[in-house]
Amino acid sequence: MKHPIRTLTTLSLAIAFSNIAHATESEFPMPKFTMFSSLGAVSIEDKDFDPEAFELELGLKGLVKIDNFKMVYILNADVSDAINSKDTGGNDGEADIHIIDAKVVLPTQYGTFAIAPRTASGQLRDLYSNINIFEYNETHSGSAAPTGMSMFNQAPEAQDVLAYITPAFNNIKVTVASISIPEDNGVDSDVIALRALYDDKKLNIGFGVAQADQALGGTATKDYKRYAITAGYKFDHLNIGATYEINKDTFGSAGDFDSYGITGRYYLDNNWSMAAGYYNKDSDIDANDNNGVVIQLKKELSQHVAAWLEAADYDVTPDNVAAGINIKF
Repeated sequence: MKHPIRTLTTLSLAIAFSNIAHATESEFPMPKFTMFSSLGAVSIEDKDFDPEAFELELGLKGLVKIDNFKMVYILNADVSDAINSKDTGGNDGEADIHIIDAKVVLPTQYGTFAIAPRTASGQLRDLYSNINIFEYNETHSGSAAPTGMSMFNQAPEAQDVLAYITPAFNNIKVTVASISIPEDNGVDSDVIALRALYDDKKLNIGFGVAQADQALGGTATKDYKRYAITAGYKFDHLNIGATYEINKDTFGSAGDFDSYGITGRYYLDNNWSMAAGYYNKDSDIDANDNNGVVIQLKKELSQHVAAWLEAADYDVTPDNVAAGINIKF
């Protein structure tokens, strides 16, 4: 696959860095330390009841200013695998540190540019957040992070990413990204991703496509394509959302499939909320069809602490019941 945004990215970086040329003053404040932990217990069908570290993310986020030049740097690692390694036959777990984010973001008047050897998926954030509202049963593939659900093919992370985000115009932003996975397959841009999102804080609508070069599929003769469309609306006490994912020319033996989710969260007051979601997967291979319902009760104990109880009933995927405490700052 050619690299259609490489030239754009190179030019944009030149513009961004050109502001440094006449720099006279710089600001380099101490970075902000961030943490998100989700600790609890889960009971999965046909498995033992198990206390679990669902997520434990530790990170740094900082801002560098040199006159008109700005750069945000973000580092974020998940160490939950190190905590859980004994459950899965690991040793002491020290090697189970998973890097989620290692990137710099360059905001300019011409748009925002990102250089990310590793980053949380923007496609997942922008196109799946309307239905990705649960703690354990998340709507992504299990390729890099565990999930109680297995109906969607969007990865939770990406690596070796160059991205450009347009300035907002009438609440619309467009993002283009080039993703490189193997470094020695003769293809500079293994995946090209594009998405457009409208968001006025009440209504949001988005569409995106990701195309993976056939070189990633071994014997594949066509590029793999994944489309996603989403919509959500926030009422006074109710949030509703839906996302539809289409997978064409899927690599391997999984077959092509469509998946969708429909969710809602009702806020009983400022602290308590209830959520429910229905998810469906329709595959060309009947044995891979699946559907399920997830429900959740959540209490915000403060702006930094929340407690939740969640249950999922699936046709194929093992049913589960999970509970936990989230802490963030």
